[in-house]
Amino acid sequence: MKFLQLSERKGKLTLLLILLGCCVLVVYLFYFKTYSTKGILDNVTERDGYTLKLIKNNETVDFYIKPEWIPFASNEEKKLGIALASKNNTTIILDEVWNRGSDIHFNFDTIYDMKYDAGTFLYNGIFNEDGTFTTNGSYHDFDLYNKKAEQIDVGQTGYGPNSSFGFVIDSENYHLIRDGFFVEFSGFYMYEYNRN
Repeated sequence: MKFLQLSERKGKLTLLLILLGCCVLVVYLFYFKTYSTKGILDNVTERDGYTLKLIKNNETVDFYIKPEWIPFASNEEKKLGIALASKNNTTIILDEVWNRGSDIHFNFDTIYDMKYDAGTFLYNGIFNEDGTFTTNGSYHDFDLYNKKAEQIDVGQTGYGPNSSFGFVIDSENYHLIRDGFFVEFSGFYMYEYNRN
């Protein structure tokens, strides 16, 4: 009889722990979808409970690439994750730099500090009213120069996924970036959002 009572208590305790775990999971998922930066960004861009307005085209962000971040050895890759600049609740991250032998590829990402009720942010694409997304980036969005104010030609450029972007510097221009270089990126759009 005691064995049955003990077994019944363990069963009730297990059921209670499962229910408690489910409640915690539901609360976490609600918080993540509603109040986390990613959740707010997703809701804003999908216009789910928010109005979204394009404020400015070609918003420029300036930053500097230090020479120690540039891999000059062939097939060398550096995973960095370095914050370079912040503007309008958007931080530009130097994600990785990869020497592919004939060129060096610079990859950037963005992270956001979104407020729940309202704010501004930068994105390198257009959120259309019909729910679609358009990217209009080109190599003209990048203006590179070194400490001597010498212009550096950009090779290939790329955009996505999300608001990431990148460019390539060909090997014939390595001498221009040996001491680091400045980047003016004008491929962002500035948005303003408000909670409905």
